[in-house]
Amino acid sequence: MSTYQATNACCWRNGSYIPGTTGDIRQGVYGSYGECAGVMIFDTVSIRNTYASYYPTSASIALYRTGSGAYGTALPMILYAGNQTGIPALSSSTNVSASRPSKVTGAYSYTISAGQGSKSVSISTALIDSLGSGASNCLFIDAGSRTANYMSFNGRNDLTKVVLTINWASRTTACSAPTSCSVNATLAEGNVTLSWSGAASGTNNTISSYEIQYSESSNNSTWGGWVALTTVTTTATSGNVSVSPPATRGYYRRFQIRTRGTAGSSYYSGWKISTNSVRKNTLPTAPTSFSVSPTTYNNQNVTLSWSGATAGTSAIKQYNIEHCTSTDGSTWSSWSTLTTVTSSTTSGSKVVTPTTVAGTYTKYRISVTDTLNAVSSYKESNSIYAAITACGAPTACSVNITLAENSVTLSWSGATSGAGNTITSYEIQYSESADGATWGAWAALSTLTTTATSGSVSVEPSSMRGYYRRFQVRTRGTAGSTYYSDWKISTNSVRKNTLPTAPSVFTAEPEIYEANSIQITWSGAIAGTSPIKQYVLQKATSMDAITWSAYEAVATILSTETFGSYETLASITAGTYTRYRINVADTLGAVSSYVLSNHVKKNSPPSVPVISAPMANSATYNTTPRFLITTGTEPDGQTQLAGVKIGTNGWQDSYNNSELFSQSGYLGNGVKTIYQAPTQAYGSLAVTFRCVDEGIFSSSTEVGRVITILADPFEAVLPNDTKVKAAHIITLRAAVNNVRNYYGLSAVIWNENIIAGETLVRNWPYHIKEIRTALEEVVDLINQFDPTSAFDLPEVDWLPLGFGRPRADVMNQLYSLVLQL
Repeated sequence: MSTYQATNACCWRNGSYIPGTTGDIRQGVYGSYGECAGVMIFDTVSIRNTYASYYPTSASIALYRTGSGAYGTALPMILYAGNQTGIPALSSSTNVSASRPSKVTGAYSYTISAGQGSKSVSISTALIDSLGSGASNCLFIDAGSRTANYMSFNGRNDLTKVVLTINWASRTTACSAPTSCSVNATLAEGNVTLSWSGAASGTNNTISSYEIQYSESSNNSTWGGWVALTTVTTTATSGNVSVSPPATRGYYRRFQIRTRGTAGSSYYSGWKISTNSVRKNTLPTAPTSFSVSPTTYNNQNVTLSWSGATAGTSAIKQYNIEHCTSTDGSTWSSWSTLTTVTSSTTSGSKVVTPTTVAGTYTKYRISVTDTLNAVSSYKESNSIYAAITACGAPTACSVNITLAENSVTLSWSGATSGAGNTITSYEIQYSESADGATWGAWAALSTLTTTATSGSVSVEPSSMRGYYRRFQVRTRGTAGSTYYSDWKISTNSVRKNTLPTAPSVFTAEPEIYEANSIQITWSGAIAGTSPIKQYVLQKATSMDAITWSAYEAVATILSTETFGSYETLASITAGTYTRYRINVADTLGAVSSYVLSNHVKKNSPPSVPVISAPMANSATYNTTPRFLITTGTEPDGQTQLAGVKIGTNGWQDSYNNSELFSQSGYLGNGVKTIYQAPTQAYGSLAVTFRCVDEGIFSSSTEVGRVITILADPFEAVLPNDTKVKAAHIITLRAAVNNVRNYYGLSAVIWNENIIAGETLVRNWPYHIKEIRTALEEVVDLINQFDPTSAFDLPEVDWLPLGFGRPRADVMNQLYSLVLQL
């Protein structure tokens, strides 16, 4: 039993649904309001799904009668199944125009008892059939224009009071037979496939299997009774099974099939007979004539010929040929398959290769196979006999290379076995010639064991360079030396290669390098017998040009020329020597001896120059200061340039700015030179020094100095005007020690402090002499620094001192010297 509460309900009246007027469902006419119909919507999807497998045995509807109309009187309710359109959604309270529900079933009248409240009446299952089948989409009450039958029930205002109850019972139907059934081949020697499709389960009756029967006929017209064949268990609506044709050749067999289901034999489908049948093939007949010729042969093919074959039911597809042998023509070996010949004709021929064993008899037999693989009986041929003959010499013999350094391949082909004389090996000999025209005697070389009709073997050229070697080959067989073939001489010969000669000129440049790119050049190589193919370049390194490393590969240079060049990279380690060697190889791989190049060397920059003056953070009063420079060592033996850079100005060197250097141009190791700068402004001055080598211009480590050019510290001393005081001497002493420090000399420890108002005037000449001595040491240092007199100071001719305070000219001579240093 299933219950279905209404999903919607509404009263229709005078062309409209009226949910805005009432939530009840009504029938009949009340007063002047017009005719009413009460529509009830149930879950038709659920009802129809159930109806597919079940049928209604009984049904009832439960409603709730309200107080409208003559509710105190029992009245007939007129019930229909039908179709509505336009009923408002349950949530709507708006009256909408709509057609009156249409009637699908006839009217069913049920008496509703008097009084308000719940009412339940049994209804016709025809109403449920209409809903379940999809013919109707609703139930509705409709008393037409009768006012006496006006009646009202709860509707959309309380759908729990509109309930349909249906009692269901399972329905069962027979399965459906396949709509198609046939075999895949109508003429067969073996099994064929019976296929079917289009079967269907019944209601409550799922497919469980298929029952298959067959009947037979000799003429495909009059059929025998049906005979059970098999049952195929499956739930599918289609299937196939392997079935055999009749046992009697030429007969036909057809089949029928029916669907069986889970509900039992009462609900099996009807039979479906196959739309075609299968016939058992009839055998073909072997040829009536079968012969082989010639009857005696010598290492040759023979021809099989046949005729008179006939087809059975099916066309001829092929001929099957077997053979057997005998040593006496009486006792034969077992038959063995030889070949098949695809042909649909009744006659034919086939060329075959018989045994080559001399003294052997051979015979053949033939059968016919049709397109369904039905096979006839055999037809035997006459026998043939194999005679003994010599082997055949190779028809071609040559070496693959005519100029060689090492082994070449001697190849031959076209040899044949003799009759009764199968190839067992090949005998090989050689002879040599100095000119390729006059040949020496043949000499045994080797024997190659093989049964093939062709072959090859690795052979050496002559051991004498420039000599030629040729070869000859003969075929040997099982019948012995009497039946060896003739000799076959090679159509060409191989010559031993002569070596190429290494280049006569081989150089590497530059001999001293900074960038490590080296240009290798060579010339004067000479080809041997073969053209030049390539050059092999190697290198070795050394730190002293005496002890060298092992050679390592640089490059293999493909070239056919007798000269060439190659750019390579040498060591990047300063002071490293590199030398190269080269050989030449020809197209056969013959290699010359090596030839050595000169060596090249990675440039080593000069060592750092020694700066004797100025000292770091020293000071001078000379606006064209002197710099005392000693060049370092140039490890490669090159000359070098001394260089000076002042501040951010460019470099000035002893070659391009020779006027600024006492020793100019390119300088050797440990050379002393004085650089005198152009006029400089007072203040701090950064000076950088270096040496660079000749040509490559690699630089030494740079040396930096920061100095100060001081302004003239001296107060003017005028003759007969200025009185020399202690302050003058003190200032002069400080300036002298500044200059001495600039040139790397120690400060003078003065013998007496000068104190204004205390130092005795008579001692002042001694102080002047002490200052002169301190300055003379600086002058000597400058003048003796290098062997030239450029930028030297003239020897000082000191003015007489006199007694007491120094004169103005004595003081001014000292001032002038300090400012020049």
